[in-house]
Amino acid sequence: MKCKTMKHGNIGLQCMMLAFIFAVCFSSCNDDKDATSAPYDPNQPVEVTDFTPKSGGGKKKMIIYGSNFGIDRSIISVKIGGKEAIVVSAKGSSIYCSTPESCFEGTIEIKVGEQTVVASEKYQYEPQMVVTDLCGDVDELGNGNVVETGPFDNCGKIAYPFWFSFDPQHPHILYLSQTVTDNEKNRPLRVLDLEKKMIYSKALTNIDRATTITWTNDGDMILAVPQNGGAENRNNIILKRGSSTDGQDFKESSWVALARGNACNGSMILPQTGELYFNHRATGNVYRYNFIENGYNNNPNVPNGAGLPDLLAFSVPNQTVDFSMVPHPTGKYIYIIMHESHYILRSNYDEETKKLVTPYIVCGQSGQADYKDLVGINARINKPGQGVFVLNEEYKAANKDDWYDFYFTDTENHCIRVLTPDGVVSTFAGRGSASASSYKWGKQNGEVRERARFNKPVALAYDEATKTFYVGDSGNFKIRKIAKEQASDDLGEEDSNDNQSEENQ
Repeated sequence: MKCKTMKHGNIGLQCMMLAFIFAVCFSSCNDDKDATSAPYDPNQPVEVTDFTPKSGGGKKKMIIYGSNFGIDRSIISVKIGGKEAIVVSAKGSSIYCSTPESCFEGTIEIKVGEQTVVASEKYQYEPQMVVTDLCGDVDELGNGNVVETGPFDNCGKIAYPFWFSFDPQHPHILYLSQTVTDNEKNRPLRVLDLEKKMIYSKALTNIDRATTITWTNDGDMILAVPQNGGAENRNNIILKRGSSTDGQDFKESSWVALARGNACNGSMILPQTGELYFNHRATGNVYRYNFIENGYNNNPNVPNGAGLPDLLAFSVPNQTVDFSMVPHPTGKYIYIIMHESHYILRSNYDEETKKLVTPYIVCGQSGQADYKDLVGINARINKPGQGVFVLNEEYKAANKDDWYDFYFTDTENHCIRVLTPDGVVSTFAGRGSASASSYKWGKQNGEVRERARFNKPVALAYDEATKTFYVGDSGNFKIRKIAKEQASDDLGEEDSNDNQSEENQ
């Protein structure tokens, strides 16, 4: 009986404790309900007590804490750094919003009804990598005039930008080849003066469809020219530099054709040797030309890809497809971009033979067009375009063997991808897939991943001095810029092709 009494006593005590807890919880719930569902009272002050996060970029989810916010977001306005934030919801003591882009100043201002209050602490804005327009302008149907010479803000249509190349002697001059224009005949080089913010056209007499642009070690320009015609067509034409100081004076009268034959659409100079490697797309052959041994004007014949046996360096699989070559800054290896076969090859430099060796796949698979951020041959890309090596300071600090990532345009996925030295493929800019959006393509500017859209980007350049990418966005007939935003940046709040609201991004 004694045990039963104690047991019943315990039960009673437990019931009393449960009743107390219930009462506290009920009271707390009522208080919380009152705090979160109470409408705005214009007779009471609006107060801001805190917010989170304290720092970050644009399009970050922010919660602002305080009192008397009400629940009607139509009467609530939030400005951060003088720019409107998107108010998602309000629950009396909290406001849920999205931070605006480029809100550098950071002051948080809340207006509820007729009351305005400023938070005592500022949001510490962290500049983001953003996409902006550099030049190019067409209407909604893609129609526009090509302006031969003009300022960036009025230069007309940029027709199919294929390959960028900085002038090594004039770093502010960026050359651009165009493989398609409106009339399909006159495809000049475009010259972008990044200091003057001007674009020029350089006509090429009797030259059709220059593709890759490279440079000899002494600063002369080499154009790969895949003309359609007979076996005597000129390929790999050297434009000798003139005496002007503007970086645009190349003498047509001194042009030298290093090779003859059809279908050369890719060439490069190996940095440490100064040798020219050029392709023959119809056979998949890559030839090696030594200026010291063979001179600058021997015009070796490579009809039908037969070439000179001692010039053949290696062959790539999937012949008859376009491909380009990009050397690593050290010259230790090159990447071979198989534009139409959806993969990237690597060819290493052999220190003993002083030659590049037979290449192997490092990214994607032949004929497997898709979008997958994975590793090596498991990754999927869709018509890769131009690529550039970019120094990664983290690799350098860790003293890794290779300090460079490889950024390249993924044309049919409408984005910019990154290939690490370990073979990891990820997406740097653009959506890459439809994801939460109805479209993966468009012309939207802003933060590189969630906001920005491209339409068939092809050309790509990188300026190490300014940490700036330049993108030839062929489907938008524009040249876009990717850089860390500054207070003066205009993100171009034009309507995107996907026509989606901010809340659905």
